[in-house]
Amino acid sequence: MPEPNTIESRIQLLVEGNDQRNFFEAFIDHLSLADIQIQNFGGVTDLRPFLSILVKRSGFRETVNSIGIVRDAETSAQAAFQSVQSSLRSAGLPVPNRPEGRTGGSPAVTVLILPGDHREGMLETLLNETFADTPVDDCINDFFGCVEAASGVPPQRPHKARAQAYLATKPEPHLSVGVAAKRDYWDLNHPVFSRVRQFLRAL
Repeated sequence: MPEPNTIESRIQLLVEGNDQRNFFEAFIDHLSLADIQIQNFGGVTDLRPFLSILVKRSGFRETVNSIGIVRDAETSAQAAFQSVQSSLRSAGLPVPNRPEGRTGGSPAVTVLILPGDHREGMLETLLNETFADTPVDDCINDFFGCVEAASGVPPQRPHKARAQAYLATKPEPHLSVGVAAKRDYWDLNHPVFSRVRQFLRAL
C-alpha cells in the first residue's frame, strides 16, 4: 500500500492506482482546477488502512475540508460503494449515503464509482465509450472477433483490452491509459465524462 503524502491542499482526491492518478492529473489540468492534491491509495483493499493513516497526518484536521474518493465498480457498483462507506466509517470520516452525494461537515466527502450510473466496469469502460460507434471501434470489434475465432478464447479483461487496442493506433502505442490522457489521446471533452467533470468541480 502506498503511504499518504504530506498534506499540501485543502482538497484531497484519493484514487485507485497509478492509471487513475495520471488520468485525474490530466483531467484536473484540463479543467484548470487548483488546490486539489491527488493521493494514490493503491488497490481496493488498501483504502481502509490508507484512510486510517491519512486522518492522522500532520495538518489533516486543520487543512483538509473536502475529500473525493474514486473507485472502479468492477463487477458491482453497489458493493464498491459499500466498501468505500465501510472504510470511511472505520476512519471516523463522514459517510455519504449515495455515490456522488456530498456529506456535510468538514471534511465533506464525495465518492465517485466509475464508470457511474450504477454500472459495472471501470475507468477503461468510460475511455472506450469515447470512441464507441466510430470506424475505429468497428476495426477493434473485428480484431477481437478474429482473435476469438482463431483462439477460441475471448479477452479475459475486455474493457482494458479494448482500451489498449485503441492506444495501439496512436503515435506512442505503449502508453498506459492514464499517461495517454496526458498526451491528449482521449477526448476529455466527450459527454461520457460529464459525471467526472461535475464531481471534480464540486470538490
